[in-house]
Amino acid sequence: MFNPKTDITNPEAIKLINDIQSGAIFVPIKNKIIRYKWFIVGGVIVIALLIALAIGKSLSENPENPVFLPPDTQDPFVTPTVTVKSSYESVRQEILDFSTDLPDPVVPPFDNNMDLEPTVF
Repeated sequence: MFNPKTDITNPEAIKLINDIQSGAIFVPIKNKIIRYKWFIVGGVIVIALLIALAIGKSLSENPENPVFLPPDTQDPFVTPTVTVKSSYESVRQEILDFSTDLPDPVVPPFDNNMDLEPTVF
């Protein structure tokens, strides 16, 4: 395999190669990025939001998605109820009718002549 050796003799090209290898050529770009970083971040956020809006709009306008509806029901009909007679129906009805309310308390009579000292006869 023929591998030609090329020597760069142009002083401007040599300076450019050295600047690229040392990173000196990227310093002005880095300074501009640092100076305008909030504008860049804001621009990226705005672009991302615009892309999200475009995707959402295209998805919402897609008519190919089927609409799922519940099945069509017929007229409602009354379910027949079967009543069963039991010998304990009267007890069941007494339990259902039992009142759980507490009776009103009787207010004790107030006696003005009552004394807490024992009476001596």
